[in-house]
Amino acid sequence: MFIEDLGGDGLPLVVLHGGPGLDHTNLRPWLDPLGDGFRVLYVDERGQGRSERVDPATLSLEVFARDVDRLAQALGLERFAVLGHSFGAIVATWHAINLGTADAYVISGGGDSSEGLMADVDASLEAMGDAGKPIAESWEWEKSVRTPEDCAELMRIQMPFHFAGEPPPNFAADTVYAPEVLRYFATAGYGDFDYTPHLGRVSKPTLVVVGAEDRVTTPRATRVL
Repeated sequence: MFIEDLGGDGLPLVVLHGGPGLDHTNLRPWLDPLGDGFRVLYVDERGQGRSERVDPATLSLEVFARDVDRLAQALGLERFAVLGHSFGAIVATWHAINLGTADAYVISGGGDSSEGLMADVDASLEAMGDAGKPIAESWEWEKSVRTPEDCAELMRIQMPFHFAGEPPPNFAADTVYAPEVLRYFATAGYGDFDYTPHLGRVSKPTLVVVGAEDRVTTPRATRVL
């Protein structure tokens, strides 16, 4: 698995990117200032980005979450925190509920359940009116996406859905896409999770944050978490 280690003497912070099918570069350079206080470890999650490719059918929320502990062991980390964004936040929540081995968590744009997430997406698309139609169609395309170029075009189409305003210049320009991973999860479902009955098991300090206009992992879901 590929890791970008910013170094430093602070508490190691394992950073999990969104997706699936993306990589850590979408979070840079915006999270780099965390390196002033933490040892930031950007991870290209299993089978994605610059990490070794695997059979997508072997991937799951549990596999991604347990990889955090496997990485911590491989790197000799006695203590660490986890920051997950979007799909990475869903993985981080699984970790917090079922493993809880991190010292602390940041859930950035998380989800309370897969059913709630999809309902939020549908409502957001409907609220966009005609502007939401090509984005809705692109969601269906995810189930048959084949090439990194296809993924880049999907990103271009979906960009207005993920940003309230103009995206940063050249956003996602360096992304190494994993179309097979995106295709698998788009077809099989994004983990079929419902965290609401289990949130009381989270025992470590956890910060839950979201963009006020996030259309996917919404303020509604964040309030539940």
